[in-house]
Amino acid sequence: MVAMLDLLLLFVPFFALVLMGWAATRVRLVPIDGIGTMNSFVLFFGLSAMVFRLSASGALMQNGLLGLLLAYGLAGTAVTGLALMWGVRSGLIRRDSGLVALATAFPNTGFLGLPLLMGLLGPEAAGPIAATLIVDVLLLSSLCLAWAHPGHVSIKGALRNPLLWAMGLGMGLWWSGWHLPHAVDETVRLLSLSATPTALFTLGAILARSQMQSSMQAQVSTPQGAAAAPSVWTPVLLKLVVHPWLVCGAGWVLVQSGVELPPAGLLAMILAAALPSASNVSMLAEREGANTALVARIILWTTASALLTVTLWAHAMGVQPR
Repeated sequence: MVAMLDLLLLFVPFFALVLMGWAATRVRLVPIDGIGTMNSFVLFFGLSAMVFRLSASGALMQNGLLGLLLAYGLAGTAVTGLALMWGVRSGLIRRDSGLVALATAFPNTGFLGLPLLMGLLGPEAAGPIAATLIVDVLLLSSLCLAWAHPGHVSIKGALRNPLLWAMGLGMGLWWSGWHLPHAVDETVRLLSLSATPTALFTLGAILARSQMQSSMQAQVSTPQGAAAAPSVWTPVLLKLVVHPWLVCGAGWVLVQSGVELPPAGLLAMILAAALPSASNVSMLAEREGANTALVARIILWTTASALLTVTLWAHAMGVQPR
């Protein structure tokens, strides 16, 4: 019980920054129109600098990484399939069920996972955690958007993700053996230091904006006889409970099959799968004309519940606070 309480206290500052961003937006200290600018800074500068430095340090080049990505990819594909089945059974159209499935399978690795899990597991966990973006962005996003738009399969949108480009450039620099000039490296380092607090605060602001927009949508007159919005507890449980459990199970099966999976890397990926839904899925849903309110509710509830569920997963996996 003491160890679990220590884990909970370790996570509190991270979620406190999310809460600050949420509260500042709700009381209008942060204008809604300015959240997009904050998000762009985090995505294109802060987090990209962090991922670039991690990749350039060789953190992604770990033994067994391909096996870890296989376990993570199998689990993510299974969760996506389960979420799509739920969407169909709930009567959602393909576009809505595709975006709901993406919210269910895509964890918030960038804004929350990297700072939170590196603080818990140490810098050696950065490689496997960052590598999950390859599966989430290239595989799961493509699958869900292909479902949402039958007959149209494209990864162009995924390839516009700046984190993937930052990862690729960093790995290229590491392979080449080159080093950035000191002044450039120091600039990138300062940008990367801004990533954690800014990303967490911005995450809270994005969640507040999604909640406020959902409330405004609910106030718009709904046609009489329209079906009630489905409960989001099934996708929330799929994200926070089933997803990490499937990564754990896929890892066990692969190990029994003789695939090399480093235990520390598998632990990092299990906890990455236990993260709440990625906040940028709500912006994608808005751009795609999908049910933004439903997607936003999934993101809000997974984020609100994650402080407890991630703590429980870390405790169950035997993680000790650093």
